[in-house]
Amino acid sequence: MVSRHFMNPKIEKKVYDVFIDSLKNTKSSDQVVSFLNDLLSNTEQVMLAKRVSIAFLILENKYTYEQISRTLKVSYGTIAKVYSVLALKGKGYREILGNILVKKKIKNALSEFIDIVTPLPPKGTNIGEWKKSKRESRWKREEPL
Repeated sequence: MVSRHFMNPKIEKKVYDVFIDSLKNTKSSDQVVSFLNDLLSNTEQVMLAKRVSIAFLILENKYTYEQISRTLKVSYGTIAKVYSVLALKGKGYREILGNILVKKKIKNALSEFIDIVTPLPPKGTNIGEWKKSKRESRWKREEPL
């Protein structure tokens, strides 16, 4: 909940700058996780993670509002808010999530290439288990999150 007491705009800007500097000064994933765990309640963490996931799924351009709503347990209104941010501005979402999407596409392409290059299991491998693992790896490539 945001306080009902308004701050002087100059002080508000300084407070925001301290927050941004705190994020910029994290040097590892572990530091980011530790900082966010200290800063945010579990509910706030889930709420923010869902927003990022909604943006990711919208940017993938493969999922309907209904699929996103059902998967992430969010309302259509929440999806619409994230969609409107992406439509009107969304530079931050696009830069950060765009990098993840590019990595995902590269990973999927490499995995498909390896499937083509290795059509037969290594010598001595159980063929049934090998086929099962190949099917499972294909499903993993296609998971949205």
